[in-house]
Amino acid sequence: MPGISKHIEMTYTAKGAWICHTGRVRKINEDACLFGGTFSGASASAPTSVALQQSPWIVAVADGIGGHRAGAYASREVVETLSKCADVTPDGVAKLLQDTNNRLFQEGTKNPDLTGTGAAVVGLFCCPAGVYGFNVGDARLYRQEGGKYRQVTTDDSVEALLVAEGLLRASDGIRPANMHALTQSVGGSREAVKIEPHVHKLPVETSARFLLCSDGLSDMLSQKDIERIAVPLLPAASVVYSLFQAAMEAGGKDNITVAVVDVELSA
Repeated sequence: MPGISKHIEMTYTAKGAWICHTGRVRKINEDACLFGGTFSGASASAPTSVALQQSPWIVAVADGIGGHRAGAYASREVVETLSKCADVTPDGVAKLLQDTNNRLFQEGTKNPDLTGTGAAVVGLFCCPAGVYGFNVGDARLYRQEGGKYRQVTTDDSVEALLVAEGLLRASDGIRPANMHALTQSVGGSREAVKIEPHVHKLPVETSARFLLCSDGLSDMLSQKDIERIAVPLLPAASVVYSLFQAAMEAGGKDNITVAVVDVELSA
């Protein structure tokens, strides 16, 4: 009827692949990855391919902090909690991350081995309102646009803060050690600290390719290196493996997690 607007709900499918690996130097994998209902923190040397046909869904990469056991615990807790999210909406995901932040802090106060347990997290989700990206910390989400990969998220790091204030030029590859400090994370604090997850709406008219990664990739490869490897429209698993191999050849100094997600508007 004239004058009555109809709310249109969009449905998107997601398919792609991830790899999650300890790297060359670290002894324990403190990263974890989620792709729909499938999640893992185990180290694997070959990509895992996944396809999600029904929404809502969430894809996420978590990078643990707080020491070996504490970091591994936090990253797995974050992705497992996201996998059970009952309200996949911008407000729902943000609240879940805030609740997880509080829970990890409480775990750290009860168990000395988990003191400071926390994680950086980046993700992509689909709900009736569309496709969204989110992050807390310095794990990153990129979107392929022609021959470029544009970083969608903003790092919660000392480096990003100094760059935003015009006091530093952004590094393009391995950051100095003193630039790794985070300005917020999910957990990771010895005192109760509120967090404000970043949530971004990502318009997808027909299809789009996204790249999610921990800093084990973005600190090993420059933006140009990532684009040189990832821009050709190869299958997601091939891109994931090529990026992983390049990060390992560059030194593999940290745990490496890479996920490539192809999002398509469902008919």
